[in-house]
Amino acid sequence: MVAAPNPIKIGTMPKAPGVPRSQTVVRSGNTLRWVPVFAGAMMVLMATLLALLTDGQAQSSLLGGGIAFVANGYSVWRVFSAPAEISGEAALANLYRAEFGKLVITGALCAMAFALVDDLAVGGFLAGLLATLLAATIGAIFAQRNDVGERPAA
Repeated sequence: MVAAPNPIKIGTMPKAPGVPRSQTVVRSGNTLRWVPVFAGAMMVLMATLLALLTDGQAQSSLLGGGIAFVANGYSVWRVFSAPAEISGEAALANLYRAEFGKLVITGALCAMAFALVDDLAVGGFLAGLLATLLAATIGAIFAQRNDVGERPAA
């Protein structure tokens, strides 16, 4: 049995000898634009579809989509307002704060909507809320996919 010339230690990333590793760079500029664009477009699309297909669902859909839009706006602001050069631990804590805040905002605004709006159509409300939440996530994925670039290590 022959030993490998560069054995890989457990818990480390393999690296080709003599080749500098490239660094992945993520720019947050487009994410701040794409998330609201996707979320807003989905909110309007859901309200339009529900207005055309059913009676009385469009207002509830806009209310649910608006709640998701506000919650996602807070989350995106919280994550991308931090300085770019922070430690991984601080970035992770910031992500947790953003998601927890998004959950609290969504829960509080949904509770207010159910308590204060008399003729709330639950189906339209949930359709607008869930579609807008998912659209914002897809917008963030789309923006990150376009923003991530590789550059060689210097």
